[in-house]
Amino acid sequence: MRILTREQARSLDTLAMNVHGISGETLMGNAGDKIATRVQSTLGGFQSPEIGIICGKGNNGGDGFAAGHLLHERGFNITIYALMTKSDVIGDSLVYHDKCVGDDIPILYSTALPKILPKFDLMIDAILGIGFTGELKNELLLWTAWLNEDQITVSADIPTGVNANTGHVATGAVRAGQTITMEFEKLGMTLEPGKSHCGTIHEEDIGFPNIINDLKGRKWSVIQDDDIQSILHPLKKTTHKYVQGKVLVLAGSTGMTGAAYLTSMAALRSGAGLVITFAPESLHPVYERKITEGMTVPCGDDGKGYFTLSNYDTIMEKIDWCDTMVIGPGLGGNDDTALLVEKLVQHVNKPLVIDADGLRPFYENEALFNFIKGNFIITPHLGEFSRLTGESIENVRTDYPKAIESFMPDFNGVLLAKYSPSLVAWESKGCVNSTGNPGLATAGSGDVLTGMVASFIAQGMSTADAAKTGMYIHGKAGDQLVNAISQRGMIASDLLTQIGKVISDYES
Repeated sequence: MRILTREQARSLDTLAMNVHGISGETLMGNAGDKIATRVQSTLGGFQSPEIGIICGKGNNGGDGFAAGHLLHERGFNITIYALMTKSDVIGDSLVYHDKCVGDDIPILYSTALPKILPKFDLMIDAILGIGFTGELKNELLLWTAWLNEDQITVSADIPTGVNANTGHVATGAVRAGQTITMEFEKLGMTLEPGKSHCGTIHEEDIGFPNIINDLKGRKWSVIQDDDIQSILHPLKKTTHKYVQGKVLVLAGSTGMTGAAYLTSMAALRSGAGLVITFAPESLHPVYERKITEGMTVPCGDDGKGYFTLSNYDTIMEKIDWCDTMVIGPGLGGNDDTALLVEKLVQHVNKPLVIDADGLRPFYENEALFNFIKGNFIITPHLGEFSRLTGESIENVRTDYPKAIESFMPDFNGVLLAKYSPSLVAWESKGCVNSTGNPGLATAGSGDVLTGMVASFIAQGMSTADAAKTGMYIHGKAGDQLVNAISQRGMIASDLLTQIGKVISDYES
């Protein structure tokens, strides 16, 4: 399902009007009709419902006027609060404002909240649209507080106070029960906390021409079940473990052997036929006990409990055997381990999934990515991505899509950014996950995801498809576990069994 940035949505408007001859008045009227129809459906059981509409100065307010006119025609009792003077209403908005005047709909022009607030059966938020950034002006906060009281609120296109690109919300932003968005969801409506402010989202066709692929910028979409159905197929009747995908795992160190276990078992649970996991020799008995369905290879460590550059030859001896390799989970912060990783990524000629401590050599050395010989995926969380980009965590968090856009031009791999929700970016495309919940914010959850992604690559998926599929199924497993356990009670090992159950949905 395609989604748009603020800039793309504006470009769609401009192209529709200036190139394809569709008037702004027509688009606004269609938007008003869709809002009115959805409101009518919501209030179908009400007798003579009372509706309050709060309109701002721009086109979002114009959509509110258009909806008010059409709802009046359908027998609803309408009151409009126009947060402006009458002379401030201009352009296409003026057309529908004047229709409301002709309908004798009460219109109150003021930025000051009425002293006595009537009770409406439903209120329409048409104050601010996709152009909003920053914080709400003080004069608007009382209005949004009114909308956020215990009542039904429908937002036109996007809730007031939600940033259409980043998903960040202003203090006092509207929490809508429903959002009627025009044609396509906006990127910020799919990212938290903006997503939670939108309530149920209804995409409505208001007559834009089919020119979405002509829009400049990254082609964003939301990954959904149909997309996974088209990627993940039942196993062939003739398959066997040697053709089902072979994964090498370089993971773990003293105190973090669990990362190696979770990554290896996730690769097996996701369908890999064979997994070999390297182990620091002093920790090898732990690996052997935990990873019973996989194979292990001890690497001399002189009792240190971590991998060193001296293990390079032992690891490279297995490269021809594998279909893909994982580097990173739980490797630790030792400098000698980082030197080993730096050498490996420049010489391994198989697809790589680089996670966690495997990313350390790339901090302040982004050019190292250019020396990777094959396709690869990186799976950073917020802090790791901050270190990769050199931006503060706060700057990345404030506008993650912008940080991605700044990072991608010099990056030739696939980025799986663990966020809320997670995102995948590659080439000129990007997608946002539609599964997952806060319960996945638990130690080891990312290691499971890494093993899943590597497994899907080993089974023949492209790196982009593997990232999307791993991300989606990982989140879906977490969603199912919430019902059985809870968000707080979920731990990473719970996912190992559940991911197999999720995958079964795609094997029939």
